[in-house]
Amino acid sequence: MVIEVLYKSFRYEKFDSSAQTNSEPFRAKGTNILTDWNLYLGALEENGIILAEHWYDGNPQHAGGQVTLEGTKVPAATRQVGSAMLLVSPDELDDVVWLKKDGEKLLWREGDELINGERFFAMEQLCYSDATVQSINRRAIAVFDYLKHAHPTYSDDEIARIMGYTESAIERIRDAEISQDEGFVDDDGEGQNEEDNTGAIGGYDFG
Repeated sequence: MVIEVLYKSFRYEKFDSSAQTNSEPFRAKGTNILTDWNLYLGALEENGIILAEHWYDGNPQHAGGQVTLEGTKVPAATRQVGSAMLLVSPDELDDVVWLKKDGEKLLWREGDELINGERFFAMEQLCYSDATVQSINRRAIAVFDYLKHAHPTYSDDEIARIMGYTESAIERIRDAEISQDEGFVDDDGEGQNEEDNTGAIGGYDFG
């Protein structure tokens, strides 16, 4: 993972998780077979921007139990607590222009505010539709309706589960999509029906 930060002073910082000083920083505690990187962008004003590094101990004697995979019991490596690195402190936030992860902007400044690109892109994929692209929600409804016609004896719950959804999720998305096509009253007082190409809100809760 490569994190890049540009500041208003044109100072540029780059953090590269692949260039560790020690290839196995947890050798004294166990064998690190997998490193888990967590980039925290949720409480910027309180905590700043934090990158946490945890690790998975591959020593079978340290396994935290077993999992059964196709009839075979396999020792389960458990995640061990590593360390947290403060990339940008709270008092530096006002000077941040943007932050990129692996070349993609996750934070950028709009006026005096930092925009969370991860949340925006997630909602955009779920909800936004125009003449050339269909949102995930609209495609989900189209797939559900296709399968419903292809399998008329299946219940709505069975159809939803075939495509990885639940019946309640499909109902919620359909209601949200319908709400985008409600009519409005123009200056003459006559009701018109105009399609809103922005798509549905999707019912997605980041809380």
